[in-house]
Amino acid sequence: MSRPVVIVDPLSSGVELAPAFKARGIPSIAVTLKAGEWDGFGSKIRTADFLEIIPDQPDLIEILREYDPIAILPGTEEGVSLAERLTLALTPQRANDPEKAQNRLHKAGMQQALQDAGVATLKTLDTASEQEVVAWIQANGFQDSPLIIKPPISAGSDKVFHVPAGGDWKTPFHRVLDEPSKTTGERNMTVVVQELAVGTEFAVGTVSAGGKHYLAHLIQYNKTSSSDGQTKTVYDFVEFVPFDADAHGELLEYTKRALDALGIRWGAAHNEIMLTKNGPRLIETGARMCGGPVVGFARVASGSSQADKLVEIYADGDVASEEYTFRKTVMPVFLASPARGKISNAEALAETSKLPTFLNENLWFKNGDTVPHTVDYLTAIGIIALSGDRQSVLADKAKVREMESRLVVRPSSEQS
Repeated sequence: MSRPVVIVDPLSSGVELAPAFKARGIPSIAVTLKAGEWDGFGSKIRTADFLEIIPDQPDLIEILREYDPIAILPGTEEGVSLAERLTLALTPQRANDPEKAQNRLHKAGMQQALQDAGVATLKTLDTASEQEVVAWIQANGFQDSPLIIKPPISAGSDKVFHVPAGGDWKTPFHRVLDEPSKTTGERNMTVVVQELAVGTEFAVGTVSAGGKHYLAHLIQYNKTSSSDGQTKTVYDFVEFVPFDADAHGELLEYTKRALDALGIRWGAAHNEIMLTKNGPRLIETGARMCGGPVVGFARVASGSSQADKLVEIYADGDVASEEYTFRKTVMPVFLASPARGKISNAEALAETSKLPTFLNENLWFKNGDTVPHTVDYLTAIGIIALSGDRQSVLADKAKVREMESRLVVRPSSEQS
């Protein structure tokens, strides 16, 4: 039997890893964590993909040592810490810098690592004290500036709040402290307060091999506010775009410097970076693949993906090609619910599959289901993916929005 890879928490985009390795004759072992609950792509482990499924346990390292794995990879943000510990114990030659492990998880720690390395950052505070926030705002002259409030460790835009200039930051500050994470169920001990980066936001998907960093996909974000106006982290649509050296060269070089500063040497990274008038600024990095159905989208857009390039790295030692290719526009359109309630006419979206640029759909509801109020990535209720000529894609996106507007969600407060 070939030596396996170990995938820690193979959910979200992590469900794509085992099939990609299997196509090269490499089996996979799943390590499972205590699961949070959410609806969305990859919310269930595909048990048939794995040689063994092993829950996290005290003697896990010794159990896995018997399999002599070639690599340990995280499937989700929640799997990153354990995957890194297992890598240090079992495949240390392919480990990221252990001294920067906390910086790769903590949103304020990321900024500190970049600052220490001389890479441009956003002004950031990590605290549980209102008084410290007041002093920090005054010291930086942010009294009339917009701010970001978010958890120090999170994913999927969970509890990321945009506070307008002079707005109420105390309410979201205490929501971050008082409300548990949607994915882990754990409470936050501190809150990250940050200056707002203004510009065009990108997801720069990379893979690294021995400290060399390669572009796997480039996604431009388009976000909007939730229907109650309390957050501005609702995804409208995202677009896979071609790499242009003039437009994106500084962005990619900045990303590589950030990866170096964070000690990322091996594996995938999901880098959210704002291209501002003063240059790129890191929003956050996850030392794992971009979440959701991005692997399939990337394959259509470019012919490859982070998952495919990871297979090349761990099977062959490096990527097959350093060049990033682009084939066609892919535009995932995110569906939102204006309130928590029951959907009664899912058929309003039946015609999306007949659109000329329709690629696929992931709908996480049917008639009679209770859906959440959409306030972030984790509470989106579906994704309609479009692909083809960009102008045709944009025309079909407008049609998707028109169909979505006909969805009837009966708010929970109105239910008998």
